[in-house]
Amino acid sequence: MKKLLPYTIFLTFILALLIGPLTTNAEGSVVIQKVTKDTIIYEEPSSNSAEIGELTKGSFVTVLAASKGWTHIQTPEQMGYVASDVLVKLKSEGYVVMQKGGTTLFTAPRQNAQKVGQLYEGRVVFVYGTALGGWSFVQYGEDTGYVATNALKKPVPTKKRINAVNGAELRLTASPSGEVLGTLANKTTVQYYITLAGWSYVEAGDQKGYVKASELANIQLTNNKVYNKGIPAAKGAKKRVALTFDDGPDAKVTPQILATLEKYDAKATFFMVGKNVSKNATIVKQVYEAGHEIGSHTLSHKKLTTLSIAGVKQEVNGSSNAIYTAIGQYPTVFRPPYGATNEQVRSVITIPSILWSIDTLDWKHHNPDKILASVKASVKDGSIILMHDIHQTTANGLENVMQYLQKQGYDLVTVSEILQ
Repeated sequence: MKKLLPYTIFLTFILALLIGPLTTNAEGSVVIQKVTKDTIIYEEPSSNSAEIGELTKGSFVTVLAASKGWTHIQTPEQMGYVASDVLVKLKSEGYVVMQKGGTTLFTAPRQNAQKVGQLYEGRVVFVYGTALGGWSFVQYGEDTGYVATNALKKPVPTKKRINAVNGAELRLTASPSGEVLGTLANKTTVQYYITLAGWSYVEAGDQKGYVKASELANIQLTNNKVYNKGIPAAKGAKKRVALTFDDGPDAKVTPQILATLEKYDAKATFFMVGKNVSKNATIVKQVYEAGHEIGSHTLSHKKLTTLSIAGVKQEVNGSSNAIYTAIGQYPTVFRPPYGATNEQVRSVITIPSILWSIDTLDWKHHNPDKILASVKASVKDGSIILMHDIHQTTANGLENVMQYLQKQGYDLVTVSEILQ
């Protein structure tokens, strides 16, 4: 593969000292940004210097250094300076090269462009964006360029953990000579994608790269029991109830429920559907940052007892990964859609499965008064109450429910708290 020329590396080092260092990203020392409008490339960091080229809107550039409103950039054809405000930071996604025999990396999104090199089948590359004509701009190691989008596939990750007493070195490429990006501590939970010649591509939060396959282990079942009620409070302690909300998040209803919970200084557990998580990532963060518990309610709300074990895994892992992408944490509890579970389903689950002791039937009657009536009729210490944060009538009735519970002396806590 093509490498940066020695004089370029030296120049970058000097500029980093003179202009200011640029923080490296999760993909190593290569920092990619996108051009937001047509712009001029200057020889020096000044609009009074010579114009040496142009960049069109949508172009991708490698950033070498930045300071005082100017960014030193490099493309496959040229190097120079552009105003920093025409660039935008990008978040990459890992894709696997699936084309048999690999695919070619080009300097531009066309077949007759100069070749940068070959990306071998099975390699994980970082995709920063797409270009017209079915091209994706990618990075592998120090190399960047365009590949045919149909040669790539988004992999489905699974959870594993680091199994190395001194931690596992995370490398930029699948090689012992790859740039070291950092160390993942022993027992760190990671998203595992693929193994190539003894190297596994993993992600842990913002950290992405390869570790030795021998330093990974499967996650063992910890507590996959099924609960339909919480543990009563200790003698002399305040009674507790867990409010739970299924099927969200919803762009309109969930924020209203959050506001009501905050008003009464209460905590709850939200069992989220993975597809809704992906559409409402900002709301997921709001739920998490407000101190509420986030649980999994599968990827697409299918009845798990009707699926093969592979189908169950797809639903469970899909939801867990969507939540991880949104908040950097995996769900701590799980609720099977329709409460349907069996031994096969539980063999896939590694966290507690939560049913309920009070079903408000808010999904059926859409009546705030009936929600309150069901709670009054059945609530007791340790109750787990089922509602849904996708119905406006649930949001409308929640305040009355919370007022009643607090007047009855209940603390409103998360599911994990009520199980302790």
